[in-house]
Amino acid sequence: MYFNTKIDRIIINNDQLDIFYKTGMKDEILISDLKDIFITVNKINPIYEFLIIMLFTVSTIFAVFYLQANLILIISSLFILVTIAKMNKHKRYGMKINLKNGITIKKRVPLKSKNDSIDFVNDVRKKIYKSKIESSNQLVFSI
Repeated sequence: MYFNTKIDRIIINNDQLDIFYKTGMKDEILISDLKDIFITVNKINPIYEFLIIMLFTVSTIFAVFYLQANLILIISSLFILVTIAKMNKHKRYGMKINLKNGITIKKRVPLKSKNDSIDFVNDVRKKIYKSKIESSNQLVFSI
């Protein structure tokens, strides 16, 4: 199950994550309820890439057969090559938080704050690790 509400920011408190949504709502998730957290790299969908390439190809063919202009052919071909090169370099970053009950929370991460997000993910992973160690220690001492 995905939870795709627009997330404004996520803050770490002592034993919980505070998630603030753009609608003004606030959600609190205990560190012990987290399964894992990681950063994802999302490239452009291949279907959209194919559609853009086909659009430029059709416009080039239209220009060649109906307008009979060689300059338009050269310009559109260069435009196609530049667009393909840009699409292959375009990346979007996101943060995924998986909970133990099967809910996945996604947040888009701007390229400018990618390094801050990586530090945040590492801090949360440390808290998850400490939480697991404390819960296993409590099990050992209770037996």
